Amino acid sequence: MKQPWLKKIRVVVALAFLASTTLLFVDFERIGETPAATVALYPQFVPSLLKFTQTFAWAATGFLAVLVLTLLFGRVYCSMIRPLGILQDIVIHIADKLRKPRKVKFRYQKPHDAIRYGVLALTVGLFLSGSMLALSLLDPLSNFGRIAGDLLRPLYVVAHNGLGQLMESLGIYGPFPLQWKAPSPATLAFPALFLAGLVWLSVAKGRLFCNLLCPVGALLGLVSRFALFKIRIPEDACILCAQCSIHCKAGCIRLKTKEVDFSRCVACFNCITVCEAHGIGYARPRPVKFYPAPPVSLPSNGPHPSHRFSSLAGEKPDDAREAESRAPNPARRTLLRGSALLLVWLVGLVPRDGVGIKPRNRVPTTVINRKVWPVAPPGAGDLARFNDLCIACHLCVSACPYGVLQPAMLEYGLSGLLQPYMDYTTGYCSYECNRCGQVCPTGAIRALDLAAKQIAQLGVARFVRDNCIVYTDHTACGACDEYCPTKAVHMVPYRDGLTIPEVRENLCVGCGACENACPARPHRAIYVDGYPVQKLAERPISKPLEQEVKGEFPF
Repeated sequence: MKQPWLKKIRVVVALAFLASTTLLFVDFERIGETPAATVALYPQFVPSLLKFTQTFAWAATGFLAVLVLTLLFGRVYCSMIRPLGILQDIVIHIADKLRKPRKVKFRYQKPHDAIRYGVLALTVGLFLSGSMLALSLLDPLSNFGRIAGDLLRPLYVVAHNGLGQLMESLGIYGPFPLQWKAPSPATLAFPALFLAGLVWLSVAKGRLFCNLLCPVGALLGLVSRFALFKIRIPEDACILCAQCSIHCKAGCIRLKTKEVDFSRCVACFNCITVCEAHGIGYARPRPVKFYPAPPVSLPSNGPHPSHRFSSLAGEKPDDAREAESRAPNPARRTLLRGSALLLVWLVGLVPRDGVGIKPRNRVPTTVINRKVWPVAPPGAGDLARFNDLCIACHLCVSACPYGVLQPAMLEYGLSGLLQPYMDYTTGYCSYECNRCGQVCPTGAIRALDLAAKQIAQLGVARFVRDNCIVYTDHTACGACDEYCPTKAVHMVPYRDGLTIPEVRENLCVGCGACENACPARPHRAIYVDGYPVQKLAERPISKPLEQEVKGEFPF
């Protein structure tokens, strides 16, 4: 059955989804509020499912569309829509170009049902018990978001800003420069190690991650068992050339029985394009008879087709197999070397600091900032609810224009690993920004309008007089008062003409501008302690307008 057009469609759709999703994470300023962003996020399975449980809105029904698509054609989601799967296909393609040519690219792999369905059961069990750890560590969109946002975005920002500077040097107006605040090296280690492992697994075993460790792949594999159309091999059409099995990334084609394990098939359609006899393709549950192309004539003294299948399918002598295993693999060395250089470059980034140039304390501070609760993004509401819905995809981290949202280590506990929290050492939450709630794909951060966000009390500022340079160094400061948007932090008379900060908790929204601006080191003189359940602050009273000028103007 001639169906080579299927792979062409897959490649075009996959590249479109990969490009839009990648740009969404690395350059949110340009694509974040465009229709391409909506199209890229709508069919992502886990975020859509979680958001639907909170909103029951039609805009969050992408997971239903994926289920319907899977019931019709199998796991086309894994090869066309899921960016992590497309990334694996690109790695496999590059590895094939770099390594020495060989007849056998992939071999039939055992299904390992106990492992893949065990991972699915563990993920669902932890989720129902209130822990997102397994889901956030294994969800495909979460991992791709961390790879693109945490590892690829700094490279993109450097290239983007470098191009802008070059254009300006030539007298041409360049693009607006992008900002990126480096997270802690420990949080960067997670996406770096995952990417290295994914690259190695893709080069060695194809799409094994999707069929072994991915809970979404396991769930869609169960659904695809009941698909209306499946890839099949009619017995009277196959000439046992073994090309379909050799090119199967999922290792799910077993020619000895002429069966395709459709629960593991990721719908890459490589098998359809390489079959010269057109003996494999989509068919109904009762496959119609395929009429293959005229069979290739074989010499009378040539090997039997079954013998050709055995040799091409990978059954090599022991000495040849041992020699191949010992041979150096330049592609693997190149990929590992590149990953190591990227990790070293990221670790060596410039240390983080507060905004502006401020006076520094002469005597190091000694009173530790004892934060009882971490500060969650505005709109998170209840911390327990936020931790139960956030998949740590880091889209909000990429979208935050001030870099205050950073991946957490143990601030939320182990179950909240890599989920975003407000890190006021890297930035502060702008009073005029509500972007994180608008872009959250799961509803973990509620979408608040700007007026509601401006009175959302994420926490409250705590002033530590013994750390303040006004008290320790007898030096005028006032940085916290200068940056506070609601004037919850204001200066009151101290002594010798100096003023010292005071906090009005009813006006504080916990934006962290005061903590970020405080020059005291190593412990700040003012810091924000979060709330387990976010509250509402009083709206600040606007300053009175200047008195109306009566009479004529003096000019």
